[in-house]
Amino acid sequence: MKKSIDFRFGEISDIPQLVELMNREYVRKKKESYFLWQYFNSCYQTVLMCAFLGAEVLGMFGLQKKKLQNGANVGQAIDLLIAAEWRRKGLFFKLGQRAFKCFKDLDLLCVLPNLNGKNACEKSFKWKTIGRINSVTIPTKRLINIKDEENSFHENLKQNNIFSMFYYDEIIRNWRYNQHPEYQYDYITLDPGEFAVTKIFLDPIKKSKFGDIVDFKCDLNKKNLLKELFIKSIYHLKKQGAETITTWALSHTPLREVADSLGFSETQQERYFCIKILNHKYEYLFDFNLWYLVQADAEIY
Repeated sequence: MKKSIDFRFGEISDIPQLVELMNREYVRKKKESYFLWQYFNSCYQTVLMCAFLGAEVLGMFGLQKKKLQNGANVGQAIDLLIAAEWRRKGLFFKLGQRAFKCFKDLDLLCVLPNLNGKNACEKSFKWKTIGRINSVTIPTKRLINIKDEENSFHENLKQNNIFSMFYYDEIIRNWRYNQHPEYQYDYITLDPGEFAVTKIFLDPIKKSKFGDIVDFKCDLNKKNLLKELFIKSIYHLKKQGAETITTWALSHTPLREVADSLGFSETQQERYFCIKILNHKYEYLFDFNLWYLVQADAEIY
C-alpha cells in the first residue's frame, strides 16, 4: 500500500532529521541546539509544521508570533525548506496553510527570505514583496582615521521619523542574544542608554571573518549619536579580527546617511521582505518606506 504524507508539528525526537535536511541544503550548518532554542525554548509562540512520509521528514515550515512596536501581531515565517526531490508537489503550500491556522489573531504575515523563498511565497500564498534588502559593508582596512572625520550632521530635533519595526524588550533580547546556541553577541554601549549588538561570523567556505552589527537601540533622528555608536561598534569588531563589517541600513532611513558617511557601500544580496496584510487597519504597511528592519529580525543572523 502506498504511504500517505502526514502533516504534524515537529517534535524534539524529529530534530536529528531536521538538522540533516537543513544541512543538505545550506552552507551554514545547524546543530540540534538551534532547533531546541528556536522552537522548544523560544520566548515567542512558535510552531514548526513538518511533512513526513512514514518516518522520513520531507519539509518544514516555521511560524513565529511577534509584535510590531505599533501593537500589530505578526506571524513571521522562518526556516522554510522542502527536500529537493519533493519540491513543486504542493507540500510548501500545505505546510504553510496548516501553520497559519495555528494563530487566530494575526494582523499580518511576513517573511525575510532568499530569492527562492520569495518566489515560493509569492506563488503559493500570493504574498507581496515590498522591498529588497541589500547589506551595506565596509572592509576594516579602510578604517584609517575614521574617528578623526570632522563632518557632522545637522540635527533636526523636530523631525519625527516613525517607522514600523519589530518589538524588542529585555526578555526578547536576552533570549535572542544571550541564549543563542550558535553565536556570541556583544553589547556596545554609550552612556545615555544607546547600544548596538554585534557578532562575528566565520564564512564556512572562504574562512574569512565578518563582523555584523545586527541590532541597535538609539534615537534614529540623532544622527551624530548614531554615528558615534556605529564607529564604536566598528572598532570593536575590527579588534576581534573582522575583515569586513556588515549591517542593514535601508536607503529610506536615517541610518543609511550615517552609514554612507562612514564609507559603507551597498552589496547585492538575496534578501527580501514579503508580507500579507490580514487586518485592513494595517494596509499602510505595504509601503516599504515605512519599515525599519535590522539583521536580527531574520533568523539567519
